[in-house]
Amino acid sequence: MGCRQARPKTQLVRLVCGPSGQLVLDAHGKLPTRGAYLCSQRQCAEQAIASVRLREAFRHEVNRPTVEELVQAMARLLEERALTCIRLARKAGRLVSGYTQVKRALMYEPVTCLLIAEDTAPERRHEYEVWCAKRQLPCRSGLAKARLGELAGRDECSALGILDAHLGARLLEYLEGMSRLTER
Repeated sequence: MGCRQARPKTQLVRLVCGPSGQLVLDAHGKLPTRGAYLCSQRQCAEQAIASVRLREAFRHEVNRPTVEELVQAMARLLEERALTCIRLARKAGRLVSGYTQVKRALMYEPVTCLLIAEDTAPERRHEYEVWCAKRQLPCRSGLAKARLGELAGRDECSALGILDAHLGARLLEYLEGMSRLTER
């Protein structure tokens, strides 16, 4: 709706218009009403809010939120989707956590991406990044050790490795979408 470019559905957020004209993010893409898709970029949110595209897409007047409200809601949705990918990987036994297990997995298993805690010691962070660079694996940061530990079922965790290719790809899409939303 913002940039008017075709993208894979996993990179889009579905918006629906409630009965009183308020915009609602459709987290699961199943709400019963006319929907419109918006890619997870701040520019697209700005274009959709500033123009008449919302009214045209829903065929009636829409109570437009501010760009900040829309961007924050989209970021929360993408974060929840990312956390769901991590939880699914853990439930499927396709998540490794902690220094020793991550190191072993990076040497011997098909790790698809690595999440490094933002409060990891600089030396340890550098070590993880070197390992990822050698294997040409994407590594991302953004959550604290306590939050990563909670997702892994531990007290704290400096890194999480995703072993499932599908979940790893989805997780990266959601994390990249979150970072695009914060770009100005």
